[in-house]
Amino acid sequence: MRKILVMALSVILVLSVVVVPASAITFSDITERHWAYKDVQTLVADGTVAGYVDGTFRPNGTVTRAEFVKMLGAGSELRKENYSDVAETHWAYTYIMKSGFPEDGSNMFKPDLAITRGLVAELLWNRNGQPNDAYAPSIITSQYSANTQAAAWAYESGLMLGDDGINLRFNDTLSRAEAAVLIVRARNPKPDKTVFANAVSPKILENVHNGLNLFYANGTTKLYAPNDTITNGEMARAALRIGCEETNLLYAGLIGNRADFEHTYARDLSIICDRLGMEKNLTLEYADKAANFGDTVATLTYHFISISKNGVVYGSKTDGLPDSISDMMNICLTFAKDKGIITLKEDLSAPITLREFTAVCLMLDNLIGSQSDITTQINPYTGKSVAQNHSLLYTEIPYGDFQVMLENMPNIVYSKAPLTQTKKPTNSYNFAREYSSVFIGFLQSLKEIVWERSGANVEFIYYPSLLWENGNGYTLRVACQITNMADAKTVKQLFATQDNIEGGEISLKNGTLLYLDIATGQEVKTPYLTAEKADIEQIIAIA
Repeated sequence: MRKILVMALSVILVLSVVVVPASAITFSDITERHWAYKDVQTLVADGTVAGYVDGTFRPNGTVTRAEFVKMLGAGSELRKENYSDVAETHWAYTYIMKSGFPEDGSNMFKPDLAITRGLVAELLWNRNGQPNDAYAPSIITSQYSANTQAAAWAYESGLMLGDDGINLRFNDTLSRAEAAVLIVRARNPKPDKTVFANAVSPKILENVHNGLNLFYANGTTKLYAPNDTITNGEMARAALRIGCEETNLLYAGLIGNRADFEHTYARDLSIICDRLGMEKNLTLEYADKAANFGDTVATLTYHFISISKNGVVYGSKTDGLPDSISDMMNICLTFAKDKGIITLKEDLSAPITLREFTAVCLMLDNLIGSQSDITTQINPYTGKSVAQNHSLLYTEIPYGDFQVMLENMPNIVYSKAPLTQTKKPTNSYNFAREYSSVFIGFLQSLKEIVWERSGANVEFIYYPSLLWENGNGYTLRVACQITNMADAKTVKQLFATQDNIEGGEISLKNGTLLYLDIATGQEVKTPYLTAEKADIEQIIAIA
């Protein structure tokens, strides 16, 4: 009996010192079928994840700063000074003090605040040795100005690509499951570096291709076939369409050496070759040859720069480029490199695909803006209406009835149905751009009528992509800013409106921004369109 008791006590003592492996921890709310299960279990094995006392991991819960640095594990360097809001008794104190968390000068960690994806990228970049040789285009790095190198590394390594290859949502929070996956993924970055043209959503690129409509010919738009190449002739005309902001090129004021051969794109090539210093390329053979990466990027950059309304500083050159690169091409390629469009490590002589071409257009559009908004403000030095660049909206949703959709516009501008419409805006887009002076003259006339009617000063912004035929002329969907008005007035007091207009009695004040549908009330038959017959069809939004 005594022997049995001794043996039993021995077993109890052995069991009392057995440590259950961390990897044996399971959670009631995350099974092996969960997409983050493997990575969560990796962190469990590391000892940085233990879950909650109720046996859950809460994978969908928003991860806090304290939780994330605990999941990440302690770094090698200890912060010299305690945070003012983290006591030494805090459950994550050691991890917080060894997190390498970016300093903001406040001496506060804010442990219970939800961590952002940007800070996660920065912390993981820090743990990976703070590499400073990563590349990502400016459309990516500009999203996280606090640490552009961290943003570039997170993108190039494939750690963060967003849902569409563009929007990395650095200001968003993330779930505990997402945090676990990112921590583990960052330990073994993929060897193949992310290429923007391949990472961005094909649906977005197709929208940009269709919206810019640079390969329009014989009444049809070239279908987006991402792996297709384009000829130098096609590339030249596409670039001129950007620079002239015209689909149906008028070639007004465009000068180039006359080509000594007949070709559909001879005139386009002669202008491009003259502008870029590529006179030796003005040949029939070059016209039909597949456009290469270097010539195309240089040409597109030149013409995007030419439409910038804000002024662009350029002129630097890069040493060591091939002798075939002219000085102007070098300047344009260097500008593209400095602005994060290319690296100049690409094969400049390789044929450019339609995917790469569209991606370059997208990045230049993001940098400069391919569309022009025209205002009723007058530049005192030129006597012309002030225009401003506007970038496209990068969305996977087709532009639908609109030739293009613009970024930073209220959603209702595109979702509110017109009251009167006989043709869609996409059918009027080219006309609206080519005859923008007519419609700006119309809005200038309306501006004067508003002053005479109410004593209020207003300024309009005209968007060529937001104009359509209504059966009795055109309707313009415009922005209207109240710039100077002595007393509060309603929409009906400022404008002639339809009797039953919704919101007509809303009081307006200085600084109010409205989006309005304005009908011309007459056909466009002359270059001068006055606003005596104009009326407000509907109020789209008031900010």
